[in-house]
Amino acid sequence: MININNILRCFPNNVVRKIDEYFIKNNINLNYLEEIRVRVNRPIIMKLGQAEIIIEYNITSEEILEILQQICDNSIYSYQNQIVNRLYYLKRRT
Repeated sequence: MININNILRCFPNNVVRKIDEYFIKNNINLNYLEEIRVRVNRPIIMKLGQAEIIIEYNITSEEILEILQQICDNSIYSYQNQIVNRLYYLKRRT
C-alpha cells in the first residue's frame, strides 16, 4: 500500500491544501483515495471507490509541469515511454 503523503508530496502546496480541505470538511479518510486526475485549466477529479469527487480548483500548466517533474524526479526524459503510454504509477518510496 502506498502512503498517501508520498503521493501528495508531488503536488504543489496550494493543490494539497485544497485536497486536504475537502477531506477534512467532509470527514473522509485520505487512505480511501484511489486516483487523482489533473488536467490543465480543469478541476481536480478524485476517485474514491465508485465515487468521483470534483474539487473546484483549476490546475495551471505550471502546476502540471511541477507535478510531472516531482513524479519523474526531475528527469522527464527517463520516464518518456511510460508517460507516452499513460502507464506511469507512483512507486513506493522509503
